[in-house]
Amino acid sequence: MAAHSSGVPENVPFRTLPRGGPTTIVAAVLVVLGVATFFLVPRGGEDPGRIWRAFQFNWLFWASTAMGMVMLAVALHLTNARWAWSIRRFALAGVAFLPVAWLLFIPMFWGGKDFYFHHWIGVHGDPVIDAKAAWLNVDGMFIRDMVALTLLFGLAFRFAWLALRVDVFGARGDAGQQGWYDRLTGGFRGVPEEAARSVSGMNRTGVFLSLGYAILWSIIGIDLAMTMMPHWFSTMFPVAFFIAGFHAGMAATAILVVLFRKRIGIERFITPTQFHDLGKLIFAFSVFWMYLNWSQYVVIWYGLLPHEQEWFVRRFNPPFTTMAQLVPLLIFVFPFLALLAAWVKKIPAYLALVAGVILVGNWIERFMITTPSVYEGSTLPFGLPEVGIALGFMGLFLACYVWFLRTFPMLPSPAFMAAQDPATIEVPVGAAVTH
Repeated sequence: MAAHSSGVPENVPFRTLPRGGPTTIVAAVLVVLGVATFFLVPRGGEDPGRIWRAFQFNWLFWASTAMGMVMLAVALHLTNARWAWSIRRFALAGVAFLPVAWLLFIPMFWGGKDFYFHHWIGVHGDPVIDAKAAWLNVDGMFIRDMVALTLLFGLAFRFAWLALRVDVFGARGDAGQQGWYDRLTGGFRGVPEEAARSVSGMNRTGVFLSLGYAILWSIIGIDLAMTMMPHWFSTMFPVAFFIAGFHAGMAATAILVVLFRKRIGIERFITPTQFHDLGKLIFAFSVFWMYLNWSQYVVIWYGLLPHEQEWFVRRFNPPFTTMAQLVPLLIFVFPFLALLAAWVKKIPAYLALVAGVILVGNWIERFMITTPSVYEGSTLPFGLPEVGIALGFMGLFLACYVWFLRTFPMLPSPAFMAAQDPATIEVPVGAAVTH
């Protein structure tokens, strides 16, 4: 990455996403489709819990993706990744979806708990479940997960607040924007001092957020996925769970940079070398994702313990065989082959296409780590309910993301970047002017 380090222009334009365009309408239509799917799909029949399981795995996917985007912004900051200075905000904007994810967790958990956790709710006399009774407790699990989400999302908001504070000082926007600018800059003590304070605060917050993501998001994965089969456990599962979210966050960031950079008017600050470096990250984490999942699988395979093998038996056999094959194909095999050449990573549309395939693979992966654990039917439970709920979540995510892009500047100011690393500031020919 160092070979592609990028200096920050001395004058950086204050750019937000312009009002108008079809994005808001598209988001609204998607939300309506999702809500209609949730309320119109029958709850009875042979599989009354299907709509709740669709809600659950989609919540896991979209919340993981948004949190993964924030963690990408944290990683780029903590590593002082100069090459990514102009794309950091595209990753940070994932923070806008976290309040929605926090709110949706409540109906998701209580509405479908009997369908997610029926293997252990109300079960007595099973030695394994009895031994885990302190953990497998519905009320305790809800409190534990709400505390984890509140702490993790709170740290994410703190990180975003510090990142934006300096850049909106003195800015003038419409009524909605100005309210946020005033809140962010309350008690402002001068640009150099606040820039240094923000960088120092982001360094501390970023460390705690990184540790929190590894620990707290692992707890979410254990509670909402691994405990669906209470006799099964894997020490690799939590790691694979939060790394998959981080990988999905990278892929989503790549797509959103490609889609919105021109509409915001900052395409000249996002060069092919930056797409190249982002593509290398996506490629590397595709390999790492495969390494983690293979490490989990191969130990269980040669251990030949029935209570460990059951998890894979449920997924490798019908009706989930094809889906199990699609996951590594979309997340590892296709990206590995598609991103091998250096020059293809520099083509924005191509990189976005590969990233989109990875996101679909991660979406199916969230389906595969949850539904097969509790589904007992003979036909694949995948169709309109799962896709419809996904569209609704996509609409909510897009609405939150566009709100961020329309409210906050998408390029960090030179003052902030200079406080992080004075060597990042340089004056190229044709440098932009501030607003």
